[in-house]
This record gives sequence, C-alpha cells and structure tokens, in this order.
Amino acid sequence: MALLSEKSIFTLSNTEGAELNLKQKQFLDTYIGLPLVYLHIALARLLGFILRRNHHVEQAPNEICIIKLLGFGSVIMASDALYSLKVKYPDARLTIICSKSIEEGIRSIRLFETVYVIDDRNFFRLVCSSLATVARLQRRRRLWIADLEVYSKLTGILSAWTLALNRFGFYFNQVPFRYNLYTHHVYFNTVINVEDNYEEMVRAMGVTAITPYTIKGFPPRQQGKAYTYIALNNTCSELARERRLTDAQLQALCSELLRLTPYKIALLGAPSDREANEQFLDSHNFDRAQITNIAGQYEFEAYYRFLYEECALMVTIDSAPLHIANKLNIPNLSIWGPTSPQSRIDLNTANEYLYLGVNCSPCAHFVDKLPCGGDNFCIKNITTAPIINKIQKLLLLYSGHDTDKTFL
Repeated sequence: MALLSEKSIFTLSNTEGAELNLKQKQFLDTYIGLPLVYLHIALARLLGFILRRNHHVEQAPNEICIIKLLGFGSVIMASDALYSLKVKYPDARLTIICSKSIEEGIRSIRLFETVYVIDDRNFFRLVCSSLATVARLQRRRRLWIADLEVYSKLTGILSAWTLALNRFGFYFNQVPFRYNLYTHHVYFNTVINVEDNYEEMVRAMGVTAITPYTIKGFPPRQQGKAYTYIALNNTCSELARERRLTDAQLQALCSELLRLTPYKIALLGAPSDREANEQFLDSHNFDRAQITNIAGQYEFEAYYRFLYEECALMVTIDSAPLHIANKLNIPNLSIWGPTSPQSRIDLNTANEYLYLGVNCSPCAHFVDKLPCGGDNFCIKNITTAPIINKIQKLLLLYSGHDTDKTFL
C-alpha cells in the first residue's frame, strides 16, 4: 500500500458492503501501520536475539513469495528480475501476495505458481484475507519474502508475520523505519530506473544474471503486417491522476489521428473506465465506426491478443498498458508529466516518449501535496503537434504497408 498519506477523515465503519478507496487505504497504512511498525521492530529485535536464526542465502529456499499489493505495471517491470529468481532457484516455488484489484492481471502473465490475494475491498475482508494468507505462509519451510512495496508500513509487518527465514525489503530516507523490518535490506535509489532497483533486490537474493521474461505466445512481431488500430490509453490508477491528458487534449489527438492516419482508434481502459470513455465519445460526437471503446471488453489474455494482432502502436500515459506494450513488443509513444520516463522505461529503445521536464517534475510518489496543487501544467502544456510528430516516426519505422492517407 502506498504511503503518500493525506489528512482525511476516516472511519472504520466500512462493513461488508463498503469499499475502501485509495485515501482510506493510505490512512490505514499511515495511522494504524506506524504504531504497529515500532511494536514489531521491538518484537523482531527481541526474537532475533533469542532465536539467533541463520539468515544467510547459501541454502536455497523452498518458496519465494513476492509482496506487491498495488501496481500491476510494477509487477510487469519487475518480471525480468523475478523470472531470474526462478532460473536461479528452479526447485523453489515463486508465489506472490497481491490485492484483489490486480489479481486478474497477475494471473494473466503466468509467472507465479500461487497467487495469494489480499481482498482490500473493505476493512473486514482486508483483515480476514491478510490473516488467512499469513497462516498459510507460516507453514512453509525455508520461505523467503521479497517486499517490492517501497513506501508501505503494513507490508513490512505482513512480511514479518509470515515468519519467513529471510525477508528482503527496500529502504531509503523517506521510510527509514523499514530498515528494521527485514533481514536483508536493499537501497531503493529514486534517481535510477525502477527496474534496476528490482534487479538489485534479486541480486541480494543470490541472482548473478538477469534473464528476460516474455509472455508466452507473443514473439517479436513481423515487419509488414497490416494493422487496424492505434491503441490510445489515457487511464491510470487512483494514485496520481494528474498523469492523464485533459479532455481537450484527448479530443484534439483523436481528431488528428483520424484525419492524418489510415487507422481507427481503440480507447483502452479497465472495466471501471468504460463509462468515462463512453461519455468522452458522446460529448465530442465521434464516429463510432472510427473509435472503439474496448475498456473492460476483454479478459486479459484476449486483451493482449487484441493489442498484439490489431494495433500498429500504442499511445499512452504512464500507466500499466505502457509496460504491457513493452512486454508484448508493441511500438509505443509514452507521455509523461508528474512522473519521469528515465525512472520507468528504457530510453535507448526505438520507442518514443514525450516529457517537458518542468522543474517540479517528478513529484508524484515523492510528496503528499503536489507543487502545482493539481494544476498539472506538465501535462496540460503538451500540444498535439509533437505527439503527432513522434507517432509519425514510429509509423515510418514500423509500418510496412501502403496507406491511403498522407501522414504529415
């Protein structure tokens, strides 16, 4: 659970039918998690002194359990590092603890043998599913835990309660208390690519070589294939909604793509984004034969197949579809504002990115209150012309068939 705590009124009256939103989860992590952290630090030190367990990594584990409650895109970014653990320890089961909200995505990449689900839809389910997961893991012999959350307090406590022989976790100066919750500590460097931090984590676990992970059934795409759509994603999680283009920017981009390219547009999104996409299309009277709202239309594997088989490229903000495109070898243009591309993608590929690099960016994930107060001019000041120019570069590089429209 991400920290980024906001002072908001919260009540534990969330019963079976009341869903927890992001702010409430942050409240739990901050105001319940912090007192528990210090209690568990004291307990961990006492038990460590009494038990004198051997935390060396020479003896291979029977199970390696990853903790990543939020952020499906982060799991995709970590997939090469995590797959390298399977290569290093072929006899160990690779499992993951994740939240209900990303369970389907986690299962779709087929990297983990078991998915332990924390049902965070309300407080009651959160507590019960957490206790059930801990109880299952406490029975495991030679269990290792790798906590990929960076800001969370409660995931550190969760890892301690599994009684894992070795617990690996990130630390840096914004969350110094985390250093006391794990047996092995990995510095999280905020100025390098996050994938490099994940690789440092698995190196601390004994990995010496990183083996790329590919989703089965999606080899590198062949040049010359004709595609129908350009995939367009302007959706993201609750955290840092300021990553999104404005409605006016999205409308202008769609209009130019339809005018200047031979492709139709596929608007991406989760089931929860479908209504917003419909409202956008209705408000601008777009021809529904030219723009398709596929938000929530496909199960994950069919969604991957649609992107891979039907889309010439993807245009997206900083969100999970970007990392899906990279994993599926789909050309893409990514648009950045309150987050920075150098921390999330490889800048040395043929893919394109657009980033104004204003003085206050990156800010998301680092501060509770954004410097702009939510007026995300780092995104709003991006005009359509440079986006179109970068799309042109991608199409000229990857398109191998004639078109009936002249592209700029």
